[in-house]
Parts: sequence; structure tokens; C-alpha cells
Amino acid sequence: MENELTINYLNNILKNENKTGEIVSLPRNFYKNIEEKEKTLTKDSDELKNMIKLFDLIKEKRRQKILIYLAYNKEIPRPLPSEEEDLYTQIRIILNKNQGEPKPQKIKFWKSIPEIITSTGNKIGPYEQAEIVLLYNLSDIKFIIDNKLGEIID
Repeated sequence: MENELTINYLNNILKNENKTGEIVSLPRNFYKNIEEKEKTLTKDSDELKNMIKLFDLIKEKRRQKILIYLAYNKEIPRPLPSEEEDLYTQIRIILNKNQGEPKPQKIKFWKSIPEIITSTGNKIGPYEQAEIVLLYNLSDIKFIIDNKLGEIID
């Protein structure tokens, strides 16, 4: 586990989430780590109850932020837990069907890039070499291709 899951650790995550309107980066396996930790705790223990309460507050706050990112047509920062990326993608697909927007494009990155700001002011990244992501913003896709950072794949 990247960080030991403790009440203190979850409290710090919640504080960071409440401090900013941006989604705080978390490990991709964050939700799986929580599930594993819950299995190790005694069923009705105060620690388990507190951990579940904190986790629910974190999850609620992060879902609100994901919806805000969708409302403003912003790409989510990475790394994020895979469950949150899936939620973002599923909602985005539903919104695109209803709005008639262009379909997402699969982009494969040729090299690792840090978080960068495109010419349109959108933040993209960080991405690892050979990572495949779905992007919706046509100007961001054009930026990636024009700067030889990646390619569109089927």
C-alpha cells in the first residue's frame, strides 16, 4: 500500500478535498485499499465506523467535484482511482449522447508528460508513456498530435 490507511490519513485527504475546488490526486487503487483495510478491522469497532464515515465523506466530496468537472467540460486530473475515472467516463458518454457532442477519442501517449496547460487553457496530464486515455476536447487532441506527444488509436 502506498500510504498506510489510517484515520489520520483519511482525515488529511478530507481536509485537502475541502481546501480546494480541484480533485486531489489519489492512488489508482485507493478504493481497493479501503476495502482490504475494512476486512482487517473488527466488525463493530469504533475504528471501522470512523473509517467508513470518513471514506463516505471523501467519496461524496469527490463525486461532487467530478460532476463540476463535467459541467465545465474539464478533463479530470490524474492519477485518480480507476473507479472515479470510470464514473467520469460513463457520465461523459451519457452527456455526449444527449448533447450531440463529438465522441471521445482514444489517445496513446508516446512519452511520459507532466501536467501541462494547452493553448486553450485546459490542463491535461500527467500521463505515462504508452498510457491510453479517452479525451473529448478536440483542441486538446489536436494539441497532443501537433506536438507529437501521442496518437489517436481505434
